Amino acid sequence: MDLSKPLSDQEFEELDEFLNSEDLPDESMDISMLDGFLTAVVIGPNLVMPSQWLPEVWGKSPEQPMNWKSVSQAERMTGLVMRHMNDIIWYLDNDPEHYEPLLYEREHEGQTIPIIDEWCTGFIRGTLLEGEAWEPLFASDDTEGLLLPIILYGTEAGWEELEKNPQLAERHDAFAESLAECVLSIRDYWMQVRKATSTIRHDSPVPGRNDPCPCGSGKKFKRCCGSATRLN
Repeated sequence: MDLSKPLSDQEFEELDEFLNSEDLPDESMDISMLDGFLTAVVIGPNLVMPSQWLPEVWGKSPEQPMNWKSVSQAERMTGLVMRHMNDIIWYLDNDPEHYEPLLYEREHEGQTIPIIDEWCTGFIRGTLLEGEAWEPLFASDDTEGLLLPIILYGTEAGWEELEKNPQLAERHDAFAESLAECVLSIRDYWMQVRKATSTIRHDSPVPGRNDPCPCGSGKKFKRCCGSATRLN
C-alpha cells in the first residue's frame, strides 16, 4: 500500500464503516474524531509513535490487543489511517491555505450545518496523549483564542458552557470556520517552541575524540556518543 496516496471517497467510507462497526468497542473513533485526533498528533509538541496512538483509534489501551479478523484486515485498516495522517501532514506542510478539518454535516431548515463536536473531541484526545507537554499552550493567556472553539466543543466543561451561554452557541458557524486557522496557528506555536529548544548548548568543553566519554560508559568518546552513528 502506498502510504503517500490520499484516501478516495470510497476508502473514507470503508474506514468510517469499520470504525463504527461492531468489531470495535464504543470508545473507538468515528472518521471526524479520527481527523481531529490525528491533527493534534501531527502538530503537537512531541513526536508520538503509532504504538502509542493507534490503540486509541480502535478504542483500546496500549496494553489491550486488537482482535483483528485477519492480518489483511489489520494491514488494510491501519494503512488507511496512516495514509490519512500523511495526507494531513502534506496539506499542512505544502498547501496550508487549502487545509480543512474533516467534519460531518447535517441539514437544518434548508441550511448545511457543520458538526464540530466529534472533530474537537478527537483533537482533545490527541492532546491528552502528551498532556503535560501540551500544558504550556493551554495555560498561556496569549493562546487562549486558539483553543476556545476546540475546548468549547471538545470537552464536557465546554458543552456545559455552551448550554449556559446562548450567545456562544450562536457563534457555531464562526467557530467551525475558525478551526482551520486555529490548527495552523497551534502548529506554528509548537514549531517555534521546538525550534527554540533544539539549539544545543555546551556548558562544558566538548570532549576530544580520544577522551573518555562523559556518559560514563568507560569507552572513548569517538567509540561511544561521539561516533558517527550516535551523532547522526
